[in-house]
Order: sequence, then C-alpha cells, then structure tokens
Amino acid sequence: MNREVSVEERLCEISEKAQLAMLLDILTPKPGNVHRYRDHPDTRIIHFAASITQLIHPLYKAAEWGYHLQSSGAESNKLGVLIKRAVQASMKLHEKNTLLGTILLLIPLAIAAGNAISTQKLSKNRLRQSLTQILHNSNVTDAIEFVRALQIASPGGAIPKSPEWTPRSQTFDFQSPHTIALVRRENYTILNLQALAASYDSIAQEYTTDFAYTFNTLYPQMIIALNRYARIEDAVLASYLWTLSDRPDTFIQRKGGPKAAQQVMEQAQKIYARIIKTPARQWHEYVTPFDEYLHSKGSELNPGTTADLLSGALFIALLLENIKLIF
Repeated sequence: MNREVSVEERLCEISEKAQLAMLLDILTPKPGNVHRYRDHPDTRIIHFAASITQLIHPLYKAAEWGYHLQSSGAESNKLGVLIKRAVQASMKLHEKNTLLGTILLLIPLAIAAGNAISTQKLSKNRLRQSLTQILHNSNVTDAIEFVRALQIASPGGAIPKSPEWTPRSQTFDFQSPHTIALVRRENYTILNLQALAASYDSIAQEYTTDFAYTFNTLYPQMIIALNRYARIEDAVLASYLWTLSDRPDTFIQRKGGPKAAQQVMEQAQKIYARIIKTPARQWHEYVTPFDEYLHSKGSELNPGTTADLLSGALFIALLLENIKLIF
C-alpha cells in the first residue's frame, strides 16, 4: 500500500529539484562557465555551491506561497520579495552575485509548481498556466522589491549601447537612486520593468512571454538530449551547446558586444554539429579548446544567460519527467 505524500513533502521536493537543476548545471563542464574543472579568477565553483545550499529555504517558501495562493486568504503580492530574499540568501556566505539570472527564473517556476500541487499529475500546460497567472498578477510592490533585489545583486555587464537602450530604459535603470520612486509614481509591475529590457536581455524577454523560449524550445530540446544520452551530464552539455548555438547570449552581448556574441554562437553551432555525430567520450576534443578560448577573455565571453536558461529548462524537466539520475 502506497503512503500518501504530504503537502510539506511535495513542497520540499520542488525545492530539492530546483537545487538539483542548479547543481547539474554548475557541475557540468560547460564551455565558458565556471564548472568543476574550471574557476573564473574572481568566482569559483565553491561560491556557486555555497549559494545553492542557501537557496533551499527561499525555494521552499516560494513553492509554499504558490500552494497557498489556492486559498482566498493568501497574501497576493510576494513575487518580488521572494526574489529579493533568494538573492540575499544566495549572497549570504560570500557576498558574490552568482545566481541572479537563475533565481529570476527558478523562483517563479517554484511558485507555479507549488500552485499546481493539487494536480494529480503535473503537466507542462498546468505549470505554465500557473506561471502566467503569477507573473501577470504582480503589482507595484513586487516591482519595488524586484528593483531592490537587483540593487543588492548589482549584476555586471555593460549598459547596452544599442537603439533598444532608450531614454525610458535609462530612466528605470536599477542603479538609479530615483527608480523606486518612479516605479511607485507610474505604478509599474515587474512585467513593465522587464519589458524595458526584453530586447537586450533574454531573461527579461522570458518574463514578457510567459517563459515561452524555456517551455517551448529549451525544455523539448532537453528531453531530446535526455532520451539520446545515457549520462545526464552529457545531456546537459549537449543541451547547453545547442542553446548557445541557437541564438546569441545576451550576457556576452552586453559585456563583449553583439559581434562577440555572434561569433561565440557560430562557434557553438560548429561544435554542436560535430558532437552529435561523435561518441560522448570524444567530445573533449572539441569542447576543451572552446572552453579554453572563452576563458582566455576573462569573463567577457561567459555565456551566463545561456546557463541560467538551461537551469530553468532542467528544473521543468525534473518537475515533469521521471528522470533517472544514477546510471
């Protein structure tokens, strides 16, 4: 006789799967990122691991709030504060911004998973339906806490020098001391703020499209890779290279410029075309030189946004699929 799983256990499972997604992402030797064989000069894998350990409670609280949204007495505007608390927790042990982009994706997904907890079998459509409702119900309080989260993390990357970086975008720049007052005055939501950055930031674009790229493109690609490769690390690496080959990484674009991002994407296309015809044990012949090249430029060619998006797709896969992890 099967024991009925409690709500608390299911909420814990959501948090654990989010952490596992982050661990699988950071441990996989993805070119250009920090991984178990390569540190950046100022950020090491130990910093990422420490951040991930600190996120179990914020992720649990996100899933718990999503669950309580099913009742009429639940507090209606916590998305922003949950993001801020996760950012604070991730920086508690070392004060480094290691996971901002990942947090911006995983906290809303954890809320959505908690909200859908009563579903007999969680589906992609049900998860995304919950996510859409949560994103579109954000209000000015969420936006203020969101700006505070960005100010705490103080993410790197140059201000984009492009037509998309309009005077309006500059007015709402999180680094400005006037932004929070402006958000209050104009009653902006998180979605309003993300719309200002969507043309040059892939994570902001996900917010404005209800995570369309993650759900409709990356998650199916992740499932293809998981079915194709025996080891989950190989599936993660293949998915990463595919994602990097699909469109320019916007973190590279902001730090190194559009041309650099385009060149990295084109190299990733060539490497991905080779690895899908090669046994995984031989991938290092192509992947290692690519990793060396990306790291030779410091953090300028770090495909950080691609890694964040991959973590989101991994989390969805862990939530929806019966993935065998130990082979």
